[in-house]
Amino acid sequence: MMIVLLTTHTVVVAQTNSTTNREMTLQSAIQRTLTNSPELHEFTYRQQAVEGEIKTASLKPEVTAGIELENFLGTGDVSGTKDTEMTLTLSSVIELGNKLNSRKEFTKAQSTLVEAQKQVQTLDILAEVTRRYIDVLAQQALIKAQKDAEALARYTYQAVSKRVNAGASPAFEQQRAEAELAKARLDVLTAQQTKQAMINSLAIMWGEQNPTFSNVEGELLALPSSPSLSSLFRTLSDSPNLDVYAQNARLQAAQVRLTEAANQSDLSWTAGIRRINSINDTAFVAGVSMPLFAASRNLGEYEKQRAVQGQLEQQKQSATQNLYHQLNMALIARNNALLNVQTLKNSIIPPLVNALSLVEQAYINGRFSYLEWVSTRQELLNAKQALIQSAKQAHQRGADIEALTGQPLFNAHRTSISSEIK
Repeated sequence: MMIVLLTTHTVVVAQTNSTTNREMTLQSAIQRTLTNSPELHEFTYRQQAVEGEIKTASLKPEVTAGIELENFLGTGDVSGTKDTEMTLTLSSVIELGNKLNSRKEFTKAQSTLVEAQKQVQTLDILAEVTRRYIDVLAQQALIKAQKDAEALARYTYQAVSKRVNAGASPAFEQQRAEAELAKARLDVLTAQQTKQAMINSLAIMWGEQNPTFSNVEGELLALPSSPSLSSLFRTLSDSPNLDVYAQNARLQAAQVRLTEAANQSDLSWTAGIRRINSINDTAFVAGVSMPLFAASRNLGEYEKQRAVQGQLEQQKQSATQNLYHQLNMALIARNNALLNVQTLKNSIIPPLVNALSLVEQAYINGRFSYLEWVSTRQELLNAKQALIQSAKQAHQRGADIEALTGQPLFNAHRTSISSEIK
């Protein structure tokens, strides 16, 4: 359940798991992905394969039955079967060096490693579905901004047409305004097509080729402040990304113990009964055998496994340093995006909105040119688009941080700087 809810903190969404008015929630997208992802279902079969290995590793050495015939179908005194000797035997191996427990520990370590790998894969999938969800959410905001720009372009065209018809402005300004309106309509259509492609990419995460939703829910500008880098570093110790290295080390340690157990030679035994036809009697037979110098013959393999064990420890340390670096860069990117959002929202867009109103009135009064009006309008549109892209960047880097640490980025009590894009 912790993993299912992990990325729901990345963007504020409705608390229902159902889709209403063809809208998809982030929780529903995550649950559908976890239920239908073939990448995660693959681990079910990998775990079943390991369970089969556990059953095999738990078996004791088999007992072999044998039969042996001697002195039959020969020539002279041993012709025919009168001097035949038939021996019935049972044979097996007595394992020494705790090999049975070593095999069981090794296969159980394999099972634990597969589960750790599944956790890492789950985090990666959750981060990806969250990023695609945010793509759609940001595109929805962009479409709204483009529609606002289209409405403004239409109003501009109407205002310019009135001045042209009144002879207060040259005719080419009306043609330019008409072209700007056509471009604004094209931008809306392009943004809508891009949104549909993003919806398709999101639905593909759970294998849906014909999406049953047309929108996603969420507050794009719901952006709490980031935690400190030191607090994020502390969470890395429990990250599945590092746990998979720990489990790999445990598996290799079990492999070393298994190889070490092979230094102790096993004892082979044979017991049976022999029938001697020439004297019409029976006798018991028995034998034991053990390989010599097994420890020296296994020394090379033991040293190899110990070297691999040391190599895994170095890989873990390298991975830890790499995770620290990735976490640092993701946090920097998110904080920069938050700064951009705050600056655009509080210090750039409001003055541009006021400037556009003033330029519009000045144009109508004949004091400013059409070019100044269009230029100010485009500056406002660019600022809104930058705000949307910065918010999108902040959310996606938050998803990256959650995937790296394996922990929710925010708790339930967080401050929000959310507001509507005006």
